[in-house]
Amino acid sequence: MKKIGILAAILLFTGFTSCEKDDICVDGDTALLIVNFYDFEAEEETEKAVTKLRVVGEGQDSPFDNEDSIDRTNLTTISIPLRANETTTTYNLISNSADNEDGDETGNTDTVTFNYATNEVYISRACGYVIHYNELTSTLTADAENWIKNVEVVETTVENIAVTHVKIYH
Repeated sequence: MKKIGILAAILLFTGFTSCEKDDICVDGDTALLIVNFYDFEAEEETEKAVTKLRVVGEGQDSPFDNEDSIDRTNLTTISIPLRANETTTTYNLISNSADNEDGDETGNTDTVTFNYATNEVYISRACGYVIHYNELTSTLTADAENWIKNVEVVETTVENIAVTHVKIYH
């Protein structure tokens, strides 16, 4: 009888001590890249929406769209993911996006590549790890009709969504 009581006490003690207060994950999401769009010709920095913006990841068949529904809308800010298992992510940003009769894209496409280093950061047992992106740089692919005039990285570390990481002037 004593053995059963001791075994029950051990199981109860183990059950209560194995739980953590943070078994619900609140801060466990890898941050998205925050991009704001600005008027290239304004004397003072002025936000300027991109008309019918479509964002397509390089090598993807469909446009990026999140719960904010960014596909073919007029936006001054977008939040887009970076690849966690790579050190580069390329996006095709399409201004005045539309389809012709054949379903082909007719908008003006500019390609922006983001380069970075990744760092896994442990948050908690409930959340696990998130990725922080460091040493962020960007490259705009030049073409004959760039609608993007300049890409400026203003925050080289991407670890939260409270700040603008990249400013795009058009």
